[in-house]
Amino acid sequence: MTIDSSAHRSLAIEANNSTWEILGKPVDHISPEDAEEMTRRAYAAAYHWQRAEGSTPANSARADWLLSRVWVVRGDGIQAMNYAKRCMATCEASSLADFDLAYAYDALARAHACLGRSEEHTSELQSHHDLVCR
Repeated sequence: MTIDSSAHRSLAIEANNSTWEILGKPVDHISPEDAEEMTRRAYAAAYHWQRAEGSTPANSARADWLLSRVWVVRGDGIQAMNYAKRCMATCEASSLADFDLAYAYDALARAHACLGRSEEHTSELQSHHDLVCR
């Protein structure tokens, strides 16, 4: 079965938005089953964005940001950092700025916090703040 790129786009949007149905809950209200479902939805979004009509590096960076955020919520700093670094690398390689770059710093800050690296967390947060407040 082949899915055309416009269908991938619709599926990417649906998977991304539905991830937030769970990610938007307070962390202590996310059950283990919810956490697994949230993770599957975020990976589905990334998969479909790769194949979507009109997909840009920004879509890839945002998919990696979402995966990083999901792994922070799940308490896996190593996975969160992996996706935060991918997000930043895409921003740098594609000269993405403003919103996307700020979110890359946000992902790095949260991943550092999840890993217990308070000094790096503070540094990334400052970079995020400087971008948002300029």
